[in-house]
Amino acid sequence: MKNKLLGIFQIIITVFFIYYTLSKIDLNKILEVIKSADLLFILFASIVYFLSQIISSERLWFILKENNLIISSKENIKLYMIGIFYNFFIPGGVGGDAYKGVLMNKKFQWSLKKIYKLLILDRLIGFGVIICLIIVFSGFILDLEFISKFNFVLAPLYALLFFVGRVLVQKIFNNEIVYTKAFFISHTIQLLQFGSIILILFSLGVTNNYFTFLYIFLISSVLSIFSFGGIGIREYVFFTLASNTAVGPDIATSVGLIFTFSALISSVPGLFFLIKIKSKKKLST
Repeated sequence: MKNKLLGIFQIIITVFFIYYTLSKIDLNKILEVIKSADLLFILFASIVYFLSQIISSERLWFILKENNLIISSKENIKLYMIGIFYNFFIPGGVGGDAYKGVLMNKKFQWSLKKIYKLLILDRLIGFGVIICLIIVFSGFILDLEFISKFNFVLAPLYALLFFVGRVLVQKIFNNEIVYTKAFFISHTIQLLQFGSIILILFSLGVTNNYFTFLYIFLISSVLSIFSFGGIGIREYVFFTLASNTAVGPDIATSVGLIFTFSALISSVPGLFFLIKIKSKKKLST
């Protein structure tokens, strides 16, 4: 029942923000902006985003391995891609991680409780890094004097955030052995996704405000957990926050839309892996 309610909530949120954003912009202008985009840069942006998901799957693989849940990197990538596909296309509250956990439980007979605990740990470390980056970026975007005027504050501040995260992982999960490496892997993931956003900006002819757009992207990444694949919310965040830049709302919204498209394309391999698993089940019955 809770899963169904969560799914309904996500559907409502997604539909609401799609409708609200579209009601505030000229759809024809958005289509014109996207039509004029450089497709080669969009292709590169999609490839870079896909690479970030491969690295993300490797972070999970490392966490599983360090907790004696042995799986090949290839098999882990397959299950990870299925999870991404579920997050994008399957409503109902059973998210990609939940389904991925079920598949791991059936295939390897691992404890479902332990799998879910590690899946949550994996997500929270990645989420924590995004929060750290938002805090640091905020100092420059909002012109907080103690950060933007004193660069020597950055290293101690980041170190403090790192150790706070380590303590939380130790207290909540008693699993700090994986924290340091997973923390830095998460930065690699974010750097690749930053690269994807910058390539999208290139494709639209935007030559400034990169730092601000990366900040907006980080905020949209946090809020995107409330809708399917971030659809609707991401475009709304770009539309709303980019009003403080020299870039028009149509271009800003297009950045969010193209990024969503890149993420959607990256989820397609999960469909093929899912079909393959379903086919094997039919053959075995």
